[in-house]
Amino acid sequence: MFSIKNILVPTDFSSLSQSALEYARDLADNMNAAIHILHVIDKSMPFVPGKQNLSETEIAAALEADARKQLSAFIAETENDTSIKVIGVIKHGIDFEEIVKYTKEIQAELIVIATHGRTGIMHSLLGSVAEKVIQHAKCPVLVIPAGEER
Repeated sequence: MFSIKNILVPTDFSSLSQSALEYARDLADNMNAAIHILHVIDKSMPFVPGKQNLSETEIAAALEADARKQLSAFIAETENDTSIKVIGVIKHGIDFEEIVKYTKEIQAELIVIATHGRTGIMHSLLGSVAEKVIQHAKCPVLVIPAGEER
């Protein structure tokens, strides 16, 4: 029988990511697996309106602090509901590359990822993290589509 001990849930802290986490929580609860919640901070510096006087280091520190706060909230919500072991991780880099790399590090048997469901020009411009994860991951990937209701 196939056993799942580690489930990876990449998050951008959106409601779609919350839906993916709910699926992962159900699976983890049934299989006694741990959930790893991963947020990737893009390594390129964003433009922050009104913050031009901040250094790159200050902007990076602010992004990190904000991500840690949001990640803690995600973890707290999951841990309060069940006895599932939840591990939160923040990485810096290119989203899909860090997701695939972390999957290998923890030997995850499953990735549960949400997709925004963009099509046309928005998909061409922004790409799809879920699509790239599917192409590069060495384990099964469960994709939760936009608008999926529990």
